[in-house]
This record gives sequence, C-alpha cells and structure tokens, in this order.
Amino acid sequence: MSNIITMPQLGETVTEGTILRWLVKVGDEVKEDDPILEISTDKVDTEVPSPFNGTVTSLLVEEGETVEVGASLLELDGSAKESNNDTSETVEEVQETVEEIVKEDTPKEDVLPKTDNVRNTKNLKLSPVVRRLASENNIDLNNVVGTGQNGRIKREDIENYISLGNQDSATSTKSEDSIKKETTKSADTNKSISRLRKRIAENMVLSKQTSAHVMTSVEVDYENVETIRSKQKAKFKDENGFSLTYLPFISLATISALREFPTVNSSFDLEKGIHDVHSHVNLGIAVDLNQEGLLVGTIAEADSFNLKGLARKISEISKLLRDGKYGLEDVTGSTFTISNNGSFNSFITSPIINQPNVAILSTESVKKRPVVIQSQDGTDSIAIRHTGVLSLTWDHRVFDGSIALLFLNHIKDKLENPDWSQGLD
Repeated sequence: MSNIITMPQLGETVTEGTILRWLVKVGDEVKEDDPILEISTDKVDTEVPSPFNGTVTSLLVEEGETVEVGASLLELDGSAKESNNDTSETVEEVQETVEEIVKEDTPKEDVLPKTDNVRNTKNLKLSPVVRRLASENNIDLNNVVGTGQNGRIKREDIENYISLGNQDSATSTKSEDSIKKETTKSADTNKSISRLRKRIAENMVLSKQTSAHVMTSVEVDYENVETIRSKQKAKFKDENGFSLTYLPFISLATISALREFPTVNSSFDLEKGIHDVHSHVNLGIAVDLNQEGLLVGTIAEADSFNLKGLARKISEISKLLRDGKYGLEDVTGSTFTISNNGSFNSFITSPIINQPNVAILSTESVKKRPVVIQSQDGTDSIAIRHTGVLSLTWDHRVFDGSIALLFLNHIKDKLENPDWSQGLD
C-alpha cells in the first residue's frame, strides 16, 4: 500500500512552506519518525519526520519549491500507522489524486483543475502553487519552459515567465524586441525577495487589513530608571554577561499594566465572535536580524519573572533568533508585543500590530532633554532629565482610547516612581 506525506501545518498562521532540502531519495528505506526533509516557513526552518514506515517511491516536489499546507510531498510504499485512523483516511484520499497526477500516461480529463488557462498535457507533476499562479495570470503552461527535473515547471519558471510579460492574453503580450529594449535600458538591480521578507510583507498587510490601527503616545521621565541603571550596569554585566538596558524595566512595567487592563492582553476574532482574554502574559519581543528581517521572540509566562529574570530572558531570546537556533515555540504564542525601536535612535514610531495580538508597544530612544520640574513649594525650574516616548498601537475594534491611555499612564507611573534596585537582587 502506498502512502502520501503532505505539507504539515507548522503554526496557526502558516499557509505554505518551502522545501529547503530532501534528506531521502527514491529507493531509501524510511522508518517512522525518521527525518525526511527540511522545510522553511515564515516562522521557522525545521525537519519533518516520516509518519510511516516504507520505501520512498517518488519525490513529488523539488528543492526550492514553495507549496501550500496539505500539498503532496512524498510517496512511500509501505503500511500506514494503524493507530491513527484519521490520518490513514486522509492519506488514502490524497493518494487517489496523486496516483492519477503522477502517471506517465495521458490523464483523464478530471485529473487537473478544469480551467481553460492551465492546458499543459506534457507536464503533469505540477505543484498547487504552480497551478494557482498559472490560472491567476492566464498562462498557457505549454508555452512555459520548465527548469526542474525532466522539464518540470517550477514556481520560479512561472514567475520568470510573468516578469517577461508573456501572459497568455492579447492585452499583455509583448514582442521580443520590446522586451529586449526594456531590458537593455534598465539600470535597476533585480533580486529575489527572501522568504522572510515575503512573510513579513504578507503579515504586515494582513494586520492592517484586520485591525483598526490607532496610535497613542505618552512621554516618560526615565530619571529614576537611569539612576539605578547607571549605578548597576557595570556590575550587572560582569556578573551576568549581558548589558542592563531600559527594555527589562519597560517590560516589567508593561506586564503590570497588562494585569491591570487584561483586555489589552487578548486576542480578537470578529468572524468567530471570540474575544479571548489571556490568563498569562506571553511577552513578544521584536528582534532585528541584522537588518535582514524581523522576528518576534516569545517569553512564555513573562509575568512570572522579576526584573533580573526578564533581562536574562530578553537577552537569551534575542541571541537565539539572531543565531538562527530557535524553535517554533520560541516565535509563536505571544499575547502582547514590544518593539524596541529606541535602540535605533527613534523619536516616535507607529508599529503594526503582531496578529493575533490587539496591541503593540514601541519603546523610543531615551535622551537628555530639558524638562520643567515643579518643586514642593510650587515653583518651577528647568532640569536636564532622561526622557523618552512610549507609543502604543492598538486595535480600536477591541477597546477605546480611554483604556489605551490608562494603560500607557500605568506604565509611565511604574517607570517614574518606584525604587528599582530590589528587582536586581
């Protein structure tokens, strides 16, 4: 009996993955839980284990191809796990379709999608992504030269065909001469969009389309924080191996505000009619990957740590992400996110909400600035203080401006008033 292994769902928001590397080849014997390939998604690069025992009879997708969740990846000749009835039934259903697609003989009319635009009868091993791109762009696959194994058409072949303006429609057809002239005149540099950048682009647009973004800001006097930080930072780094920044102080104050205003620590699904207020704070920390992209690392149950513990967890998750040594659990499950734009000398930022969160806090740069100080007798004076802005982008579908401002002012009060020295013990 043959079994088909499909693209797994590696996270709630993951819809597709890219095949980085096959770890097996046709003819290899595979045991259950043996790693068979490496997959890259917008969240993580990971190995995929085999759910079955058997012999590899066909690799249905090539390295470098991007396919949707549920797409067929590999065919095994062996027996499925008898204990998993649901998986077996799904595999048998997918198997019937794939057997028709991969046959060398001419297929029946109902094997490929019934569309006038996808008419390739010579190249039947087409991934779902290739078929969708061809259909959406009105492309006759008979006109596309495949660069894959045995002339198979890959996603890149379709994208290159589109970029040359060769769509199968009268309105978009260009002559070879005009294409050559355009190519000759162009001095621009074209490069492929990285997987990470593509996912970031998709997630940012999705967030703007989903949430009603509003940005609210307050100015914070960090003088009390700076006093303890300047006294302790040299000793702290010697003892712990990492710097004491403003971020752990802001994070601890934010966690206190999230406890006071739990609506901000929630998820909101209007279509399903569900507003999920979370019992713990899983704090997301946006980490810049050396200007090559951005990932949000998750500190699970961040509300269980003191100041020193938070500082350590922030340092650890940032290093994991920059070194590329993180797992799926390190980049999923956040309930509220902080983006530390102040490390790049920002004054004020309007960040985009990290879905499915309902708010995101941007920490701006802390600078010495002149501030009006009122003494106990009511007289005013000008002093030089360490100040900075905190910017909250929040989803107006979920709560209103009063909660946003009460939330921000709670953080402000926590940062300006308490004695922070005890949290470093």
